[in-house]
Amino acid sequence: MAYLFELSPRKIRVNAISPSPTQTEILNKIGLDPESGQALDDWMIERIPLKKIGSADDVAKLVTYFASDAASFITGAEIVIDGGMSL
Repeated sequence: MAYLFELSPRKIRVNAISPSPTQTEILNKIGLDPESGQALDDWMIERIPLKKIGSADDVAKLVTYFASDAASFITGAEIVIDGGMSL
């Protein structure tokens, strides 16, 4: 965490976003047939308390928040965005 002390005088905040598997085009490019792809989705959804796979928009909204003035006093934070999967 020494980097926080090095960067904070320059008004640079350091935060991290840790998403779970996210529904993006890459999931369509891993070579699964439609049935296997659906089985993978179902397997993930079964393990996510919110019962949905996150989207790139979900992650982008959090990134936008961290970059906004509303988060100007947040630094050194890690936010897990996984619909509760890691609980």
